[in-house]
Amino acid sequence: MFSNKPLMKFMSKSGKEIEIYEPSLDRLDQILKFVNDLSKEDTFLSFIPEKPITKIEEELWLKSVLNNIKYKKAYVIWAICNDKIVGSCDVYQGGTARDKHVGKIGIMVDKNFRREGIGSFLLNLIIEHAKNMEMNIVSLTVFSDNNPAISFYKKVGFKEWGRLPNGLFRKNRFSDSVKMYKEL
Repeated sequence: MFSNKPLMKFMSKSGKEIEIYEPSLDRLDQILKFVNDLSKEDTFLSFIPEKPITKIEEELWLKSVLNNIKYKKAYVIWAICNDKIVGSCDVYQGGTARDKHVGKIGIMVDKNFRREGIGSFLLNLIIEHAKNMEMNIVSLTVFSDNNPAISFYKKVGFKEWGRLPNGLFRKNRFSDSVKMYKEL
């Protein structure tokens, strides 16, 4: 099946076994399906492409991710349930000597697995790993009309530091791009 072993396992709120993995090329088809499914849903993700991502595009992206992990510029984890990727979380270190203490976080969870504690579990693991990468601050961007996400981030200690009015576009309307951070 797949070569890598899970880093850990936990039970979701509804009792599903969730395994945490680092990314690997042998799961390329799974991550491609996960991202394209989220794209079709037109969820609150700022990177959603205008058309489905091709396998070649996703392979190039995944190789880049693995390279960033190898050189300790990023850390990425996937939540997997029954051999299906149901969540992903990452942190990328700032690209220069002046901002390498700052990490940028991204998180995605399959719509059928939201409110199961998966996002919290992934985010906590990523924050701990960011500390190990000597980051002092992590930041993220969220749509201003994504109230559940904003409440969740505030609950785990994130604070709003800025807004770009009409900075994001989704479902034929503009939303403010809310910038949040957490000191580690």
